[in-house]
Amino acid sequence: MRRQRLLVSVALFTVAMSITSPVSTRSVVAAGASQETQPVYTTPDGFLLGDAVPGAYAKLVRNKNGITTNVHTSLTGDGVYTIWWVIFNHPEACTTFLCTFDEPDLVVNATGKIVSGGPANFGAWVGPGGPYSGEIIYEGPDASLTNPEGALITLVLRYHGPAIPGQIPEQLTTFLGGCPNGGAPCVDEQLVVFPGDCSGACLVP
Repeated sequence: MRRQRLLVSVALFTVAMSITSPVSTRSVVAAGASQETQPVYTTPDGFLLGDAVPGAYAKLVRNKNGITTNVHTSLTGDGVYTIWWVIFNHPEACTTFLCTFDEPDLVVNATGKIVSGGPANFGAWVGPGGPYSGEIIYEGPDASLTNPEGALITLVLRYHGPAIPGQIPEQLTTFLGGCPNGGAPCVDEQLVVFPGDCSGACLVP
């Protein structure tokens, strides 16, 4: 659990150091709903944030009933990929930029699929209290999505190596699925941050 929390913390730190002014579009898409659009960034070594993925973007639609994301990106490897929700329900209460060193409320599997490299699309939804599509790897002080309309949401796109017969369900739904001893070939490859109601210290690099 400590290693999993470290991975999340480092990922959020690199986002904070690299996105000093989050590029986003937030608009009303339907009555009671809003939409944010953000670029997708690489993580070349699984920790440090790299360049934006050319042509890649992610959208997040919010309403009182939950959040829906659609990620449109490009991947280099064949195999199993997962996306993970990292949820901060009240970013306005965070004491660090983009909640970098604050405790997340929930880190949970969002979705997973087998990809043959190249363009890839992922979609996921979660509501207050779930349901959840896979493993919960961290629960904080408010261990659920309680503020879908304003929470800061980080998406982590993780590679789990080639599909392994007999292990595919675990690869698609668990953080360490397909990862011998918790290491290679698994790596966090891409990140997206939706600031939501980030304000105060949350906006100060």
